[in-house]
Amino acid sequence: MDMSKSKKLEIRGQRKGFLFLYCLMTSVFCLLSLQLEDVFASQEILKTSKVKIGEKVLLTDLIKGLHEEGKAIVLVLLSNPMQCTNCDSVVDFIEGEAKRYKDDVAFIVKGGQDMLGAMDEETVTLKRLYGFVTMGEPWTFVIDKEGVLQKIFIGRFTGKELEDIFPISVPAEIKEFILTVREGEINLGGNKAMVWTYNGTVPGPEIRVREGDTVKIKLVNESGAKHGLFFHGLSVNPRVALQEQEIVVEPGYEYTYGEFIAKPAGTHLYHCSWNMAEHLSRGLYGAFIVEAKDEQKFDKEFVYILSDWSSKVSKGEEHYGAGHPRTMLDNDITTINERVITGDNPIIMDSREGEKIRIRLANIGHLPHTLRFPGGFLITHEDGYIISVTQERESLTIYPGKRYDIVVTATKPGRWPFYHSIVMPGGMEERLTGVEFPEKTHEGHRHESPEVSTGDSPGKFNDDHEGHTRELVKEVPILVMSVTGGGAK
Repeated sequence: MDMSKSKKLEIRGQRKGFLFLYCLMTSVFCLLSLQLEDVFASQEILKTSKVKIGEKVLLTDLIKGLHEEGKAIVLVLLSNPMQCTNCDSVVDFIEGEAKRYKDDVAFIVKGGQDMLGAMDEETVTLKRLYGFVTMGEPWTFVIDKEGVLQKIFIGRFTGKELEDIFPISVPAEIKEFILTVREGEINLGGNKAMVWTYNGTVPGPEIRVREGDTVKIKLVNESGAKHGLFFHGLSVNPRVALQEQEIVVEPGYEYTYGEFIAKPAGTHLYHCSWNMAEHLSRGLYGAFIVEAKDEQKFDKEFVYILSDWSSKVSKGEEHYGAGHPRTMLDNDITTINERVITGDNPIIMDSREGEKIRIRLANIGHLPHTLRFPGGFLITHEDGYIISVTQERESLTIYPGKRYDIVVTATKPGRWPFYHSIVMPGGMEERLTGVEFPEKTHEGHRHESPEVSTGDSPGKFNDDHEGHTRELVKEVPILVMSVTGGGAK
């Protein structure tokens, strides 16, 4: 190789080396810049605005009103949710801390554009603050009863740090529940079925708390199988959501789940998290009601959980095992709470003329359940959340895992039935199993009830294989609103 080529290669190598070193230094500089920008931004906010530690701050009307009531203030400004790395954990922490303090401390959380109105423009350079906060970290301003800014936290902070500023605190009120899994048996259409129970009942006991309550639940496993616990519809903290709901409690053991704040308000469920298809089919479920802080008052409230079972399970004849898609299609027994629905034993809801009644409905079964009430009702909540536009309906199909709140008004005396049927949408059988179902099962019987009738009215659906719905369980009364005269109390 001649000298000229050797020098060219050496120069190219040096250039590549310089380029690599430049890129490396640039990357390090960028990282340092991001870290320094946090510091500079913090100093800049305090330097260029009227927000200074140890001095009074000018408050907006929102916060000023709380201050005039003699309250100290913990104001949390959240960033853009897409960029915020600690927002959820800080909010959960703040909600937990709020329970520890008396009414003399107000906790306020503002997010996104809402933060621009949280403090007066003369208090802080909002444009600069907003631009920084959207980079990822929530900011918390701690203001005492005299309106003096005591501390600014960037990102996470601890309860001890807050106690150093507000030493007067009270223990949090914790709502504790114990759920014990045991073997048991229930009567399903004249046959005894072996089940698992929470505290000896199917469904398990209703858990009812207020929005914002701190909840702690212990699961005790006295059965011979593995079990877990899942909070269906609840917004639990990351530890419970990502780790603890996957925990399996072995026979003879117990586990206490991490505390979480009860939210959102609404109708929810709890159920076993281990081998769910079978364990839900064996009775491990219950209602979890979170009452809203500003809960609307009704004259009466009823909570009903719908489920479906196979009579073959109670006889020990299931071919595929409880919870298997093919066995699910044999589900010919409907329960509402602990009662088997036969058509001649509907649950009676006693009421007085003029009363407004809320009915919380949930479907923990494997099939869609349809309820029809000729008098009409209002749907107010779906899966725990308020429906923006209240819907007036006469029928409602509740798919597995769904929850609805409906409101009925007892307009006049009499007995007014709710009708129930199980309807299989067209093609559902093939989607459940991935293969086309034969006309007959292994026992030589069709999957649907022999009482299927055709037509277009609710409870009477076409029975064919062309994508139409088919009725698996005929329409029968399931609830009866029994209204007496005299008006609401």
